[in-house]
Amino acid sequence: MLRIAQGYQLSQALYVAAKLGVADVLSSQPLAAEAIADAVGAQASQLRRVLRALVVAGVFDELEDGRFESNDAAATLRTDAPGRTRDTVINFGEEMYHSFGELLHTVRTGETAFDSVYGLPLFEYYAAHPDTEASAAARMLARTLPVAREFAASDVLRHVRTLVDVGGGTGTLVAEVLRHHREISGVLLERPGMLEHAKEYLSELGVADRCELVEGDFFASVPTGGDVYVLKSILHDWDDDRCLAVLRNCRAAMDDRARLVIIELVVPARMTASPAMLSAALLDLIMLAFAGGRERTEAEFTELLDQAGLRLASTTALSRGPHLLEAVAV
Repeated sequence: MLRIAQGYQLSQALYVAAKLGVADVLSSQPLAAEAIADAVGAQASQLRRVLRALVVAGVFDELEDGRFESNDAAATLRTDAPGRTRDTVINFGEEMYHSFGELLHTVRTGETAFDSVYGLPLFEYYAAHPDTEASAAARMLARTLPVAREFAASDVLRHVRTLVDVGGGTGTLVAEVLRHHREISGVLLERPGMLEHAKEYLSELGVADRCELVEGDFFASVPTGGDVYVLKSILHDWDDDRCLAVLRNCRAAMDDRARLVIIELVVPARMTASPAMLSAALLDLIMLAFAGGRERTEAEFTELLDQAGLRLASTTALSRGPHLLEAVAV
């Protein structure tokens, strides 16, 4: 129980190492704490104590002469490491960390903790703080990449010519689809600030010429003409009423042959102790404290789709955790 209670202490130590870029400094050779501190702009004595705690947890190694060196776990925090773990750790250690400090307030009052701490709902705050939005975009890119690659290889894309990625962030998912399917063109609907990140990312991957960027609000409308519409990690950000608005706009944009694919965790109706369920339960708490949304059961998704004029046709578990929920027009 005490180890659970102390979890935030270790997570903040990891955040400090990630934010300072310690793994990058140690990428080529072991160094003393003084040399690391000089390189990252920190105090040697204080940094040494943080690194020693991380050594005990398996992140970094301490040599007999007192120098620190990287290991497999620490290497994931490098800026150039696959999976962008550093971006995720940094994002978890900032606004999300402070929001969780007010989880009790949320449980007592029903007000989302982030709103209480920062005075604005999450996405309004992002619009006013581009640097914070960029950090969140980096975290979502890291989370989305493995799922996007699996989705791009799935048979959901059969007979698809145009894919509409609704609220697709930096374009991580649509970019993977376009990389693997030369016959498909993409449409990315996003807010103006996020589209700037998307332009850069799509260009970097060499698919910008096959993806139309549409500035808009999925609560207002969704582009027409798609064969498949994708909502990746969108619905869990919102309450049922807001989800219905998004789903109804998707339905209005779809013709009778179009399909909607929702990529979300599907939580069980009853929780039991297991690592897989812990990940889902913690994500649900992130939605509770950070965004004001929730994770849902298959029955809850089915009910939302029914109210929006859609029918759940299939549910497929992905190896990375989320599910593909494929829906068709009624």
